[in-house]
Amino acid sequence: MLCTHCSKSFGVDSVKAQRGKGLNAQIQCPHCQAWLGKSPLLSLLKMLGFYIGAAALVYGYFDSELRFLTIPVGILAVMTLLVCHLMDHLKVTEAPEVKQVDDSEHRRKYR
Repeated sequence: MLCTHCSKSFGVDSVKAQRGKGLNAQIQCPHCQAWLGKSPLLSLLKMLGFYIGAAALVYGYFDSELRFLTIPVGILAVMTLLVCHLMDHLKVTEAPEVKQVDDSEHRRKYR
């Protein structure tokens, strides 16, 4: 996996903290401690696109009278699946707090 906050890669087995369940699950990056999650709406659309597309194409294969309807529905559902899959990435839901360091003395030194 690739963290969108610190751009470092990490394995699934290195994830220590997780919160939420189902489509709203979030994980914590082991490097920068940022919480990462996917969009539940895009994940839901991706699953619906898969199941509707598979059902429409299988039903259209066995019922030749409704093939004119099931093939376009299946194609649109698979297109929805592919578009949602391309858009569904890990996003930072909660960034870690940045500690402010007092470097005024260092700046004064080089002015």
